[in-house]
Amino acid sequence: MKHGRGFSLIEMAFVLVIITLLLGGLLVPFATQVEQRRIAETQKAMDEIKEALLGYAVANGRLPCPDTLDSNDGVEDPPGGPCPANTVGNLPWATLGVGVADAWGNHFTYQVTPEFSDPATPFNFATSGTLRVCATNACPSFLASKIPAVIVSHGKNGYGAVSANTPVGAAITNAAPGGKDELQNIHKTLPPSTDFVSRIQTGPRPACNDGTATPCEFDDLVTWLSPNILFNRMVAAGKLP
Repeated sequence: MKHGRGFSLIEMAFVLVIITLLLGGLLVPFATQVEQRRIAETQKAMDEIKEALLGYAVANGRLPCPDTLDSNDGVEDPPGGPCPANTVGNLPWATLGVGVADAWGNHFTYQVTPEFSDPATPFNFATSGTLRVCATNACPSFLASKIPAVIVSHGKNGYGAVSANTPVGAAITNAAPGGKDELQNIHKTLPPSTDFVSRIQTGPRPACNDGTATPCEFDDLVTWLSPNILFNRMVAAGKLP
């Protein structure tokens, strides 16, 4: 009786290699889709944050202060404002009634121009805004200026962000970024900088050097409260003449 010929070890290994390659080709697009969905979710959350800031300004005549990193409870510090000069911290999510974190589980960074947080100081849209958003950390040109407030998600890598799992009262932040553009957005210098960076996202790069034509890794998402939209919303609500 003749027996059917089975697969040899070499043939089995060859088949396994083909299956691995096919699965790898399917998983890469899936991972990209997941990441794109997280980016879209975070951008939507940031749009909702801007609407919450506008509503807060109409209701209170000012913008909230950041939640400083030593409290991490989602409540603005100090309650009722005004904020210390160029204070930066977590978004006061509890004060605003918005989501706690971005799609990667990290708190949003938030900075406000101090004059826009002072209940005793009327908004001065011509001179008060001190924040800027630039194309690079050197800021040879800026995308927006005289900004009342800026919101940052530190993206997939989460460098410099505070995890939403950090306990109340802790001041623990993720590892600092290696690139100067992402470093600009965490504002750990004293006093904090008033410039932020928003540019096209780029992946990890070996031997990264911000001085070269190829910029470092950057996956931050940056948005800001337009002074013109804030002005129009305040006028429409009868809060400004």
